Amino acid sequence: MKLFNRIGIMGLLLSLLNCPVRADFSLDQIPPLQNKAPITLVAETGFWTDYLKEQMLPRFSEATGVEVRVYSTTLDNMFTLQQESLTNARGSYDLLTMEAGWAKEWAANGYTVPLEELATLYDPGGARAINQYLEPYYPALLNILSYRGEVHAIPYNNYVMGNHYRKDLFDNPEEQQAFNKRFGYPLAPPKTLTQLRDTAAFFTRRAGDSLAGKRLNAPFYGVALMSGDRPHINDEFSAMLWSEGDSWLSPAYSKTGALTHFDVSLNMEKKLKVAALYNELKGFAVPADDTFAFNEAAEAVAFGRVAMWPFAYNNLWYKSSAVEKHIEGAILDVAQVAGGKPYVGAYAFAVSYDSRNPEAAYWLLKYMGSYQAQYDYAMGGGNPCRMDVVTHPDFQAPELKAIGGAFLASHQANLTWNNDVNQLGHFTSTSMGQIYPELTRSCFAVSRNPEKAAALFGELNQTILRLQNTFGETAALAK
Repeated sequence: MKLFNRIGIMGLLLSLLNCPVRADFSLDQIPPLQNKAPITLVAETGFWTDYLKEQMLPRFSEATGVEVRVYSTTLDNMFTLQQESLTNARGSYDLLTMEAGWAKEWAANGYTVPLEELATLYDPGGARAINQYLEPYYPALLNILSYRGEVHAIPYNNYVMGNHYRKDLFDNPEEQQAFNKRFGYPLAPPKTLTQLRDTAAFFTRRAGDSLAGKRLNAPFYGVALMSGDRPHINDEFSAMLWSEGDSWLSPAYSKTGALTHFDVSLNMEKKLKVAALYNELKGFAVPADDTFAFNEAAEAVAFGRVAMWPFAYNNLWYKSSAVEKHIEGAILDVAQVAGGKPYVGAYAFAVSYDSRNPEAAYWLLKYMGSYQAQYDYAMGGGNPCRMDVVTHPDFQAPELKAIGGAFLASHQANLTWNNDVNQLGHFTSTSMGQIYPELTRSCFAVSRNPEKAAALFGELNQTILRLQNTFGETAALAK
Protein backbone atom coordinates (compact mmCIF):
# COMPACT_ATOMS: atom_id res chain seq x y z
CA MET A 1 0.00 0.00 0.00
CA LYS A 2 2.77 2.39 0.99
CA LEU A 3 4.63 1.70 -2.27
CA PHE A 4 1.68 2.64 -4.45
CA ASN A 5 1.11 5.86 -2.51
CA ARG A 6 4.74 6.83 -2.99
CA ILE A 7 5.28 6.09 -6.67
CA GLY A 8 2.13 4.57 -8.13
CA ILE A 9 -0.06 7.65 -8.20
CA MET A 10 2.67 9.70 -9.82
CA GLY A 11 3.29 7.05 -12.46
CA LEU A 12 -0.40 6.63 -13.18
CA LEU A 13 -1.08 10.34 -13.56
CA LEU A 14 1.92 10.79 -15.79
CA SER A 15 0.91 7.91 -18.03
CA LEU A 16 -2.66 9.14 -18.32
CA LEU A 17 -1.34 12.50 -19.41
CA ASN A 18 0.86 10.65 -21.91
CA CYS A 19 3.91 12.50 -20.65
CA PRO A 20 5.85 10.12 -18.40
CA VAL A 21 8.87 11.36 -16.48
CA ARG A 22 12.16 10.97 -18.30
CA ALA A 23 14.30 9.98 -15.32
CA ASP A 24 17.59 9.93 -17.18
CA PHE A 25 20.59 8.17 -15.77
CA SER A 26 24.04 7.97 -17.26
CA LEU A 27 27.48 6.73 -16.32
CA ASP A 28 28.74 10.20 -15.51
CA GLN A 29 26.38 10.29 -12.52
CA ILE A 30 28.27 7.48 -10.80
CA PRO A 31 30.62 8.85 -8.12
CA PRO A 32 34.12 7.42 -7.68
CA LEU A 33 33.69 3.93 -6.24
CA GLN A 34 35.59 2.92 -3.13
CA ASN A 35 35.24 -0.80 -3.77
CA LYS A 36 36.87 -2.00 -6.99
CA ALA A 37 36.28 -5.72 -6.47
CA PRO A 38 34.93 -7.49 -9.58
CA ILE A 39 31.23 -8.25 -9.62
CA THR A 40 29.30 -11.13 -11.17
CA LEU A 41 25.95 -10.81 -12.87
CA VAL A 42 23.51 -13.61 -13.66
CA ALA A 43 21.73 -13.03 -16.97
CA GLU A 44 19.41 -14.96 -19.24
CA THR A 45 21.06 -16.42 -22.31
CA GLY A 46 20.07 -14.47 -25.41
CA PHE A 47 20.32 -11.12 -27.12
CA TRP A 48 20.07 -9.13 -23.86
CA THR A 49 23.09 -10.91 -22.41
CA ASP A 50 24.98 -10.40 -25.66
CA TYR A 51 24.15 -6.70 -25.58
CA LEU A 52 25.31 -6.43 -21.98
CA LYS A 53 28.62 -8.13 -22.73
CA GLU A 54 29.32 -6.25 -25.93
CA GLN A 55 28.03 -2.78 -25.12
CA MET A 56 26.93 -1.88 -21.60
CA LEU A 57 29.33 -3.73 -19.33
CA PRO A 58 32.54 -2.60 -21.08
CA ARG A 59 31.34 1.01 -20.77
CA PHE A 60 30.52 0.51 -17.10
CA SER A 61 33.94 -1.02 -16.40
CA GLU A 62 35.70 1.78 -18.25
CA ALA A 63 33.83 4.41 -16.25
CA THR A 64 34.15 2.77 -12.83
CA GLY A 65 37.23 0.58 -12.96
CA VAL A 66 35.13 -2.41 -11.86
CA GLU A 67 35.26 -5.60 -13.88
CA VAL A 68 31.89 -7.27 -14.50
CA ARG A 69 31.65 -10.99 -15.09
CA VAL A 70 28.52 -12.51 -16.60
CA TYR A 71 27.15 -15.92 -15.78
CA SER A 72 24.77 -16.71 -18.60
CA THR A 73 22.15 -19.41 -18.12
CA THR A 74 18.71 -20.46 -19.30
CA LEU A 75 15.58 -19.55 -17.36
CA ASP A 76 15.02 -23.22 -16.53
CA ASN A 77 18.25 -23.32 -14.49
CA MET A 78 18.17 -19.80 -13.09
CA PHE A 79 16.24 -20.36 -9.86
CA THR A 80 18.15 -23.44 -8.70
CA LEU A 81 21.53 -21.98 -9.65
CA GLN A 82 21.05 -18.80 -7.63
CA GLN A 83 19.07 -20.37 -4.79
CA GLU A 84 21.92 -22.74 -4.02
CA SER A 85 24.41 -19.89 -3.75
CA LEU A 86 22.05 -17.72 -1.68
CA THR A 87 21.11 -20.50 0.72
CA ASN A 88 24.76 -21.27 1.43
CA ALA A 89 25.90 -17.60 1.48
CA ARG A 90 28.56 -18.30 -1.11
CA GLY A 91 28.58 -14.78 -2.51
CA SER A 92 28.79 -16.18 -6.03
CA TYR A 93 26.58 -13.53 -7.61
CA ASP A 94 26.43 -9.82 -6.88
CA LEU A 95 23.45 -9.14 -9.15
CA LEU A 96 20.67 -11.68 -9.32
CA THR A 97 18.14 -12.21 -12.07
CA MET A 98 14.71 -13.16 -10.82
CA GLU A 99 11.26 -14.00 -12.08
CA ALA A 100 8.57 -11.90 -10.39
CA GLY A 101 7.15 -14.91 -8.57
CA TRP A 102 10.38 -15.37 -6.62
CA ALA A 103 10.68 -11.74 -5.55
CA LYS A 104 8.86 -11.73 -2.22
CA GLU A 105 10.18 -15.15 -1.22
CA TRP A 106 13.78 -14.08 -1.76
CA ALA A 107 13.17 -10.74 -0.05
CA ALA A 108 11.53 -12.39 2.96
CA ASN A 109 14.53 -14.70 3.30
CA GLY A 110 16.83 -11.69 3.24
CA TYR A 111 18.44 -12.68 -0.04
CA THR A 112 17.92 -9.31 -1.75
CA VAL A 113 18.66 -5.80 -0.51
CA PRO A 114 16.03 -3.00 -0.62
CA LEU A 115 16.91 -0.33 -3.15
CA GLU A 116 16.36 2.47 -0.63
CA GLU A 117 18.88 0.87 1.71
CA LEU A 118 21.46 0.71 -1.06
CA ALA A 119 20.73 4.25 -2.15
CA THR A 120 21.13 5.53 1.41
CA LEU A 121 24.54 3.90 1.59
CA TYR A 122 25.93 4.70 -1.84
CA ASP A 123 23.89 7.30 -3.71
CA PRO A 124 24.60 11.00 -3.06
CA GLY A 125 20.88 11.62 -3.62
CA GLY A 126 19.88 9.00 -1.08
CA ALA A 127 16.43 7.40 -1.03
CA ARG A 128 14.92 10.36 -2.88
CA ALA A 129 17.17 9.66 -5.87
CA ILE A 130 16.12 6.03 -6.23
CA ASN A 131 12.44 6.85 -5.79
CA GLN A 132 12.63 9.48 -8.52
CA TYR A 133 14.52 7.01 -10.68
CA LEU A 134 11.67 4.48 -10.32
CA GLU A 135 8.86 6.88 -11.28
CA PRO A 136 8.72 5.83 -14.97
CA TYR A 137 8.36 2.14 -14.04
CA TYR A 138 4.93 0.50 -13.94
CA PRO A 139 3.51 0.52 -10.39
CA ALA A 140 2.13 -3.01 -10.82
CA LEU A 141 5.59 -4.40 -11.56
CA LEU A 142 7.19 -2.52 -8.68
CA ASN A 143 4.48 -3.75 -6.32
CA ILE A 144 5.21 -7.32 -7.36
CA LEU A 145 8.93 -6.76 -6.81
CA SER A 146 8.46 -5.11 -3.42
CA TYR A 147 8.37 -6.51 0.09
CA ARG A 148 6.78 -4.71 3.03
CA GLY A 149 6.57 -1.52 1.00
CA GLU A 150 10.20 -1.53 -0.16
CA VAL A 151 11.26 -2.19 -3.75
CA HIS A 152 13.97 -4.84 -3.99
CA ALA A 153 14.49 -5.18 -7.73
CA ILE A 154 14.37 -3.27 -11.01
CA PRO A 155 12.42 -5.01 -13.81
CA TYR A 156 13.72 -5.16 -17.35
CA ASN A 157 11.51 -7.65 -19.27
CA ASN A 158 7.73 -7.36 -18.99
CA TYR A 159 5.69 -10.41 -19.99
CA VAL A 160 2.15 -9.14 -19.47
CA MET A 161 -0.33 -11.00 -21.68
CA GLY A 162 -2.32 -9.91 -24.71
CA ASN A 163 -4.37 -11.56 -27.45
CA HIS A 164 -2.31 -11.76 -30.65
CA TYR A 165 -4.93 -12.17 -33.35
CA ARG A 166 -5.19 -12.18 -37.15
CA LYS A 167 -6.82 -8.84 -37.88
CA ASP A 168 -7.10 -9.66 -41.59
CA LEU A 169 -9.35 -12.62 -40.75
CA PHE A 170 -11.44 -10.75 -38.18
CA ASP A 171 -11.98 -7.88 -40.66
CA ASN A 172 -12.95 -10.15 -43.56
CA PRO A 173 -16.58 -9.37 -44.59
CA GLU A 174 -17.43 -13.00 -45.36
CA GLU A 175 -16.12 -14.17 -41.99
CA GLN A 176 -17.92 -11.36 -40.19
CA GLN A 177 -21.23 -12.24 -41.85
CA ALA A 178 -20.83 -15.97 -41.11
CA PHE A 179 -19.92 -15.37 -37.48
CA ASN A 180 -22.86 -13.02 -36.86
CA LYS A 181 -25.23 -15.52 -38.45
CA ARG A 182 -23.91 -18.37 -36.29
CA PHE A 183 -23.56 -16.62 -32.92
CA GLY A 184 -25.80 -13.57 -33.15
CA TYR A 185 -23.21 -10.92 -32.34
CA PRO A 186 -20.39 -9.19 -34.28
CA LEU A 187 -17.03 -10.83 -34.86
CA ALA A 188 -14.36 -9.02 -32.83
CA PRO A 189 -11.48 -9.88 -30.49
CA PRO A 190 -13.26 -11.66 -27.61
CA LYS A 191 -13.82 -9.73 -24.39
CA THR A 192 -15.26 -12.60 -22.36
CA LEU A 193 -14.28 -16.23 -21.95
CA THR A 194 -17.56 -17.29 -23.56
CA GLN A 195 -16.79 -15.15 -26.59
CA LEU A 196 -13.29 -16.66 -26.66
CA ARG A 197 -14.79 -20.15 -26.90
CA ASP A 198 -17.19 -19.06 -29.65
CA THR A 199 -14.46 -17.38 -31.67
CA ALA A 200 -12.07 -20.32 -31.27
CA ALA A 201 -14.76 -22.71 -32.46
CA PHE A 202 -15.66 -20.48 -35.40
CA PHE A 203 -12.15 -20.23 -36.83
CA THR A 204 -11.32 -23.92 -36.52
CA ARG A 205 -11.42 -25.39 -40.03
CA ARG A 206 -10.49 -28.62 -41.81
CA ALA A 207 -8.26 -28.93 -44.84
CA GLY A 208 -10.37 -28.15 -47.88
CA ASP A 209 -12.56 -25.65 -46.02
CA SER A 210 -12.62 -21.98 -46.97
CA LEU A 211 -11.00 -19.28 -44.82
CA ALA A 212 -11.39 -15.63 -45.86
CA GLY A 213 -12.29 -16.78 -49.37
CA LYS A 214 -9.31 -19.11 -49.79
CA ARG A 215 -9.26 -22.90 -49.80
CA LEU A 216 -7.19 -24.40 -46.96
CA ASN A 217 -4.51 -26.97 -47.77
CA ALA A 218 -4.12 -27.90 -44.12
CA PRO A 219 -6.21 -27.72 -40.94
CA PHE A 220 -6.56 -24.28 -39.36
CA TYR A 221 -7.19 -23.71 -35.66
CA GLY A 222 -8.96 -21.09 -33.61
CA VAL A 223 -6.32 -20.75 -30.90
CA ALA A 224 -2.87 -21.71 -29.71
CA LEU A 225 -2.70 -22.72 -26.05
CA MET A 226 0.46 -23.24 -24.00
CA SER A 227 -0.94 -26.55 -22.82
CA GLY A 228 2.29 -28.49 -22.40
CA ASP A 229 3.79 -29.67 -19.12
CA ARG A 230 5.46 -26.32 -18.58
CA PRO A 231 4.81 -23.43 -16.14
CA HIS A 232 2.92 -21.43 -18.75
CA ILE A 233 -0.22 -23.56 -18.61
CA ASN A 234 -0.76 -22.22 -15.10
CA ASP A 235 -0.48 -18.66 -16.38
CA GLU A 236 -3.35 -19.38 -18.78
CA PHE A 237 -5.46 -21.05 -16.10
CA SER A 238 -4.70 -18.18 -13.70
CA ALA A 239 -5.73 -15.48 -16.19
CA MET A 240 -9.01 -17.31 -16.75
CA LEU A 241 -9.61 -17.95 -13.05
CA TRP A 242 -8.92 -14.32 -12.12
CA SER A 243 -11.37 -13.15 -14.77
CA GLU A 244 -14.00 -15.26 -13.03
CA GLY A 245 -13.32 -13.41 -9.77
CA ASP A 246 -11.53 -16.33 -8.11
CA SER A 247 -7.89 -17.08 -7.27
CA TRP A 248 -5.72 -19.88 -5.95
CA LEU A 249 -5.13 -18.01 -2.70
CA SER A 250 -6.20 -14.52 -1.67
CA PRO A 251 -4.54 -12.14 0.82
CA ALA A 252 -6.70 -10.69 3.58
CA TYR A 253 -5.87 -7.27 5.02
CA SER A 254 -6.75 -5.48 8.24
CA LYS A 255 -8.37 -2.04 8.26
CA THR A 256 -4.89 -0.52 8.50
CA GLY A 257 -3.74 -2.38 5.39
CA ALA A 258 -1.66 -5.00 7.19
CA LEU A 259 -1.64 -8.51 5.72
CA THR A 260 -3.37 -10.79 8.24
CA HIS A 261 -3.65 -14.14 6.43
CA PHE A 262 -4.40 -15.86 3.14
CA ASP A 263 -7.72 -17.42 2.21
CA VAL A 264 -7.77 -20.64 0.20
CA SER A 265 -11.28 -21.13 -1.14
CA LEU A 266 -12.58 -24.69 -1.03
CA ASN A 267 -15.46 -23.74 -3.32
CA MET A 268 -14.84 -25.49 -6.63
CA GLU A 269 -17.50 -23.84 -8.79
CA LYS A 270 -15.34 -21.33 -10.65
CA LYS A 271 -12.27 -23.56 -10.82
CA LEU A 272 -14.32 -26.33 -12.40
CA LYS A 273 -15.88 -23.83 -14.81
CA VAL A 274 -12.42 -22.74 -15.93
CA ALA A 275 -11.26 -26.35 -16.24
CA ALA A 276 -14.25 -27.20 -18.43
CA LEU A 277 -13.75 -24.13 -20.62
CA TYR A 278 -10.02 -24.83 -21.00
CA ASN A 279 -10.83 -28.35 -22.11
CA GLU A 280 -13.29 -26.96 -24.67
CA LEU A 281 -10.66 -24.56 -25.97
CA LYS A 282 -8.20 -27.42 -26.39
CA GLY A 283 -10.61 -28.89 -28.91
CA PHE A 284 -10.11 -25.81 -31.08
CA ALA A 285 -6.36 -25.45 -30.44
CA VAL A 286 -3.42 -26.32 -32.65
CA PRO A 287 -2.23 -29.83 -31.66
CA ALA A 288 0.24 -29.68 -28.79
CA ASP A 289 2.47 -32.22 -27.09
CA ASP A 290 3.78 -32.10 -23.53
CA THR A 291 6.58 -29.66 -24.46
CA PHE A 292 4.34 -27.12 -26.18
CA ALA A 293 4.82 -23.67 -24.60
CA PHE A 294 5.35 -20.04 -25.62
CA ASN A 295 7.85 -20.57 -28.43
CA GLU A 296 5.63 -23.17 -30.07
CA ALA A 297 2.54 -20.98 -29.67
CA ALA A 298 4.34 -18.00 -31.21
CA GLU A 299 5.45 -20.16 -34.13
CA ALA A 300 1.88 -21.39 -34.67
CA VAL A 301 0.86 -17.76 -35.14
CA ALA A 302 3.92 -16.86 -37.19
CA PHE A 303 3.36 -19.66 -39.71
CA GLY A 304 -0.35 -19.03 -40.15
CA ARG A 305 -1.81 -22.05 -38.34
CA VAL A 306 -4.10 -20.20 -35.90
CA ALA A 307 -6.43 -17.22 -35.70
CA MET A 308 -5.43 -16.22 -32.18
CA TRP A 309 -2.90 -16.74 -29.43
CA PRO A 310 -5.35 -15.54 -26.77
CA PHE A 311 -3.01 -15.62 -23.77
CA ALA A 312 0.19 -14.52 -25.47
CA TYR A 313 3.08 -12.99 -23.59
CA ASN A 314 3.54 -9.62 -25.24
CA ASN A 315 7.31 -9.94 -25.03
CA LEU A 316 6.90 -12.63 -27.75
CA TRP A 317 5.28 -10.16 -30.17
CA TYR A 318 8.41 -9.95 -32.29
CA LYS A 319 8.07 -13.71 -32.95
CA SER A 320 4.34 -13.99 -33.53
CA SER A 321 4.23 -10.88 -35.74
CA ALA A 322 6.47 -12.67 -38.24
CA VAL A 323 3.21 -14.01 -39.71
CA GLU A 324 3.10 -10.82 -41.77
CA LYS A 325 6.26 -11.98 -43.53
CA HIS A 326 5.31 -15.63 -43.86
CA ILE A 327 1.65 -15.37 -44.93
CA GLU A 328 0.58 -13.12 -47.79
CA GLY A 329 -2.01 -10.58 -46.67
CA ALA A 330 -1.73 -11.46 -42.98
CA ILE A 331 -2.08 -8.60 -40.49
CA LEU A 332 -1.43 -9.25 -36.82
CA ASP A 333 -2.90 -7.08 -34.10
CA VAL A 334 -3.13 -7.28 -30.33
CA ALA A 335 -6.10 -6.89 -27.98
CA GLN A 336 -6.53 -7.28 -24.24
CA VAL A 337 -7.06 -10.86 -23.10
CA ALA A 338 -10.59 -12.20 -22.80
CA GLY A 339 -11.77 -11.61 -19.26
CA GLY A 340 -9.47 -8.63 -18.77
CA LYS A 341 -7.09 -10.22 -16.24
CA PRO A 342 -3.85 -10.99 -18.08
CA TYR A 343 -1.02 -12.76 -16.32
CA VAL A 344 1.50 -10.07 -15.44
CA GLY A 345 5.06 -9.89 -14.22
CA ALA A 346 8.62 -9.26 -15.21
CA TYR A 347 12.16 -10.49 -15.03
CA ALA A 348 14.25 -8.23 -12.84
CA PHE A 349 17.68 -7.58 -11.37
CA ALA A 350 18.42 -7.28 -7.64
CA VAL A 351 21.53 -6.94 -5.46
CA SER A 352 22.26 -10.05 -3.40
CA TYR A 353 22.71 -9.85 0.36
CA ASP A 354 26.10 -11.58 0.11
CA SER A 355 27.50 -9.42 -2.68
CA ARG A 356 31.25 -8.82 -2.42
CA ASN A 357 30.78 -5.36 -3.91
CA PRO A 358 27.23 -4.05 -3.29
CA GLU A 359 28.33 -0.50 -4.11
CA ALA A 360 29.26 -1.33 -7.70
CA ALA A 361 26.30 -3.70 -7.99
CA TYR A 362 23.90 -0.88 -7.06
CA TRP A 363 25.25 1.45 -9.72
CA LEU A 364 25.29 -1.25 -12.38
CA LEU A 365 21.67 -2.01 -11.48
CA LYS A 366 20.71 1.64 -12.08
CA TYR A 367 22.70 1.72 -15.31
CA MET A 368 21.01 -1.43 -16.68
CA GLY A 369 17.58 0.02 -15.90
CA SER A 370 18.28 3.44 -17.37
CA TYR A 371 16.16 4.97 -20.11
CA GLN A 372 18.76 4.33 -22.79
CA ALA A 373 19.25 0.72 -21.71
CA GLN A 374 15.52 0.01 -21.79
CA TYR A 375 15.19 1.77 -25.15
CA ASP A 376 18.00 -0.34 -26.61
CA TYR A 377 16.46 -3.44 -25.06
CA ALA A 378 13.17 -2.61 -26.78
CA MET A 379 14.92 -2.08 -30.11
CA GLY A 380 16.37 -5.58 -29.74
CA GLY A 381 12.88 -7.09 -29.43
CA GLY A 382 12.37 -6.98 -25.66
CA ASN A 383 9.25 -5.73 -23.89
CA PRO A 384 10.46 -2.87 -21.64
CA CYS A 385 9.17 -1.95 -18.18
CA ARG A 386 9.44 1.84 -18.29
CA MET A 387 6.45 3.92 -19.35
CA ASP A 388 8.63 6.54 -20.99
CA VAL A 389 10.13 3.90 -23.27
CA VAL A 390 6.94 1.95 -23.98
CA THR A 391 5.03 5.09 -25.00
CA HIS A 392 7.84 6.62 -27.05
CA PRO A 393 6.53 7.66 -30.50
CA ASP A 394 9.40 5.83 -32.20
CA PHE A 395 7.74 2.50 -31.48
CA GLN A 396 4.46 3.50 -33.13
CA ALA A 397 6.14 3.96 -36.51
CA PRO A 398 4.90 1.39 -39.08
CA GLU A 399 8.44 0.27 -39.83
CA LEU A 400 8.88 -0.73 -36.16
CA LYS A 401 5.62 -2.67 -35.86
CA ALA A 402 7.50 -5.96 -35.43
CA ILE A 403 9.16 -4.44 -32.34
CA GLY A 404 6.62 -2.10 -30.78
CA GLY A 405 3.32 -3.40 -32.13
CA ALA A 406 2.18 -4.67 -28.73
CA PHE A 407 3.68 -1.89 -26.59
CA LEU A 408 0.54 0.19 -26.14
CA ALA A 409 -1.52 -2.90 -25.36
CA SER A 410 1.06 -3.84 -22.71
CA HIS A 411 0.93 -0.28 -21.42
CA GLN A 412 -2.83 -0.43 -20.92
CA ALA A 413 -2.69 -3.89 -19.36
CA ASN A 414 -0.05 -2.83 -16.84
CA LEU A 415 -1.97 0.32 -15.93
CA THR A 416 -5.12 -1.73 -15.41
CA TRP A 417 -3.36 -3.88 -12.82
CA ASN A 418 -1.53 -1.14 -10.86
CA ASN A 419 -2.24 -1.85 -7.18
CA ASP A 420 -4.69 -4.70 -7.89
CA VAL A 421 -1.83 -7.20 -7.93
CA ASN A 422 -1.89 -6.87 -4.13
CA GLN A 423 -5.26 -8.66 -4.14
CA LEU A 424 -3.76 -11.89 -5.47
CA GLY A 425 -1.72 -14.42 -3.53
CA HIS A 426 0.36 -14.96 -6.65
CA PHE A 427 2.06 -11.63 -6.03
CA THR A 428 1.86 -11.31 -2.24
CA SER A 429 2.81 -14.72 -0.87
CA THR A 430 6.38 -15.23 0.31
CA SER A 431 6.17 -18.92 -0.55
CA MET A 432 5.13 -18.60 -4.19
CA GLY A 433 8.40 -20.18 -5.29
CA GLN A 434 7.17 -23.34 -3.56
CA ILE A 435 3.52 -23.04 -4.60
CA TYR A 436 3.90 -22.12 -8.28
CA PRO A 437 5.28 -25.53 -9.41
CA GLU A 438 2.31 -27.19 -7.72
CA LEU A 439 -0.09 -24.93 -9.63
CA THR A 440 1.62 -25.96 -12.85
CA ARG A 441 1.46 -29.65 -11.99
CA SER A 442 -2.23 -29.48 -11.09
CA CYS A 443 -3.30 -27.41 -14.11
CA PHE A 444 -1.50 -29.73 -16.48
CA ALA A 445 -3.05 -32.78 -14.81
CA VAL A 446 -6.51 -31.23 -15.06
CA SER A 447 -5.95 -30.42 -18.74
CA ARG A 448 -5.17 -34.09 -19.40
CA ASN A 449 -7.80 -35.53 -17.05
CA PRO A 450 -10.70 -33.03 -16.94
CA GLU A 451 -13.00 -35.63 -15.40
CA LYS A 452 -10.75 -35.62 -12.32
CA ALA A 453 -10.69 -31.81 -11.98
CA ALA A 454 -12.55 -31.71 -8.68
CA ALA A 455 -10.24 -34.21 -7.02
CA LEU A 456 -7.09 -32.65 -8.45
CA PHE A 457 -8.05 -29.11 -7.43
CA GLY A 458 -9.07 -30.41 -4.01
CA GLU A 459 -5.57 -31.85 -3.58
CA LEU A 460 -4.10 -28.58 -4.81
CA ASN A 461 -5.99 -26.62 -2.15
CA GLN A 462 -4.53 -28.81 0.57
CA THR A 463 -1.05 -28.48 -0.92
CA ILE A 464 -1.32 -24.68 -1.01
CA LEU A 465 -2.43 -24.63 2.63
CA ARG A 466 0.47 -26.86 3.62
CA LEU A 467 3.13 -24.96 1.67
CA GLN A 468 1.95 -21.51 2.74
CA ASN A 469 1.78 -22.54 6.39
CA THR A 470 5.17 -24.27 6.21
CA PHE A 471 7.20 -21.77 4.21
CA GLY A 472 5.20 -18.55 4.20
CA GLU A 473 5.40 -15.73 6.70
CA THR A 474 1.62 -15.45 6.97
CA ALA A 475 -0.86 -18.23 7.67
CA ALA A 476 -3.25 -19.63 5.09
CA LEU A 477 -6.79 -20.57 6.12
CA ALA A 478 -9.34 -22.75 4.37
CA LYS A 479 -12.43 -20.77 3.45
